[in-house]
This record gives sequence, C-alpha cells and structure tokens, in this order.
Amino acid sequence: MNLVAFHDWLFRSVVVAGTASVCVMLCPSGLRLRLRRVVQIVPVIAFAVLVALGVGLVRPLPGMDVKAPEIVTRWAAAAGGWSAPWLIGIFGTVASLLLVRTLAGMFVIARFVRRSLPVRGRAWRKLLIECRRTLGLRGNVRVLFAGPGFIPSATGLLRRAVLLPDEAAGWSHAQRRLVLLHELGHFRRGDLWAHVLGQIACAIHWFNPFVWLLHRHLAVEREFACDALVVSRGAAPADYATVLWKMGAAAQGSRLAGAASLAMAAPGRGKLEQRVHRILVPMREAGRWLRFTDSALCCGVALMLLACASFKPVIARTFPGTGPWTAEEVGARLSADPFPGER
Repeated sequence: MNLVAFHDWLFRSVVVAGTASVCVMLCPSGLRLRLRRVVQIVPVIAFAVLVALGVGLVRPLPGMDVKAPEIVTRWAAAAGGWSAPWLIGIFGTVASLLLVRTLAGMFVIARFVRRSLPVRGRAWRKLLIECRRTLGLRGNVRVLFAGPGFIPSATGLLRRAVLLPDEAAGWSHAQRRLVLLHELGHFRRGDLWAHVLGQIACAIHWFNPFVWLLHRHLAVEREFACDALVVSRGAAPADYATVLWKMGAAAQGSRLAGAASLAMAAPGRGKLEQRVHRILVPMREAGRWLRFTDSALCCGVALMLLACASFKPVIARTFPGTGPWTAEEVGARLSADPFPGER
C-alpha cells in the first residue's frame, strides 16, 4: 500500500464512522427509545463495514470519486514527508497490540470458565429451562459459579455460559430469575457477537475517535435493551431496579476479562443510574408506522455507509511553482525515477 492509498483509507474510515455517529447521536431523545433499530443496529452495521474496509473487502468503485475537503488536503500535504512504510508500520503495530489485548481478554474469561463450578440442583435447571422458554432461546447455556463477588456476566460465542457469584446460591427465586433473564437476553440478541465485532473495529481503526464513540454507545444501548427485555417478560420494575443496583454496588472482576464478556452492572459502565431511571419510568411502545420507519431508516443508513466506504477521495496538492496535483499524479511522480538519464 502506498502513501496515497493509505491516506484514502484513513479518510474513508473517518467518513464511515463519522456518518454512523451522526445518525445515531442526532436521533431525537424522545424517539431514541422507540427507534431502537437505528440506535442499536446502525453501530453494528458500521462495525461490519469498517472491518471489511480494514481487511480490504471494500474497495473504491470506479466513478465514485469525491473531492476531499480542504482540511484533508492540507493534512495529506503535511503528512507527505512521512515515509509510507514507517507510517503504515506504526498503525499496524498499534492495531496488533489492541487485537492481542482482545485475545488476552478472551483467554482470561476462558480461564474463569474452566475454573468455575457448574450450578447444580433441580431448582436451577427448572429455572434455566423456564427462562430460555420465556425468551425463545435455543441451544445449550451453562450456568457456573465464578467465585465470590463476581459480577453476573454472559460469555462465550459458541460455548455459551452465564457466570454468577458464589453468593447466588443464597439468592431468592425471584432474584435468580431476573439475573438469568438479563444474561440470557444478551444471547437472545446476539450481543456478544456485536461486542467482538466492535472490538475488532476499534483495534483496526484505533485512530478514529468515532469508532470508539460508537462502541461506547452500543455498550450502553445493549444494556438498556436487555433491561427492557426483562421488564417485558413480567418483571416488576421496582424489584428489577433494586436487584440491578445491588449488582452494581457489589461488582468485582477483571477489566481485561470485560473485553470478552458482558457484565450485568459493572461500575462506571452502562450508566447505571440512567438504566434504573428508564426501568422505573417506562416509555410507550412504538406503533406499527414508527417501527416501519425505524426499519427503513436502518436500511437507508446501511446503504449510505456502504457508499461512504466505496468512494475514492480526490486530494489535490499544490507545490511551489506548480498547479494542483491529484492523488494519482502525486503517486506517479513519487514513484518515478529521479535520474532517468543516468541509467
């Protein structure tokens, strides 16, 4: 990859993530709870497009040249003195380190799972079957004791497991049901796959603040969605809010393991106070036309993100004594032999 192509790739990354962030953040607060596909699915679509862009599956299409803004032209001109191998090497090194961190988180949580003890007893088995039937969840899910003070978490892309603290053995039947419904809700919605996809997108596009913003936004919204799912399955809002607050107050666990699992109420994550407020003050469900609008907006944003990833920015550069050069002309001049007559 030459320097010009690398600049194009950086610019498309910022445009794709920035467009998705604008679509999500500008959604009116009064409609955000009802336009759930826009605020929850658009970030996932953006992550998928960004990962495809990062591994080279999305390439510029012919006839989709777009003139880059003046600020991008100036940035590209300022970065023109950098050597392409050095610049690409720096970006690749940081991305590799972040991917290693994600893999390390998976290793830590896998070690937790191996060391955890399976929950035994007829009451737990009956409750697990009931919760799976309530959510319409298929497939096997293990319930394990992960140690004292461990925060309830959902983990496992293929071998799914719910990790509970040892204190769960003394919980009431109602509290067990609320916690299991929340954690199983992550599996029902496919949140773990979206979480890993976001981690990969953040690693590849680590320089892009919009990607981290989307990842943070999705982490908050998926907890809101699972809270709403539990309440919709018959849980009393006051009882569920009390359990959620207790989980957050007693939460412990590894920050590295949090990269590979979804905790129920980790302190500092998920805006616990705002979650409790939403539980206690439920919003009116969206009607048929609003749901249709939600789906249509989601499809429209997906097409727009693909278009943003498929255009090729044309960067004009001006050097002393010359006219404006396009990106192709700059690449051709840089690759030319500086002394053709001395061969």
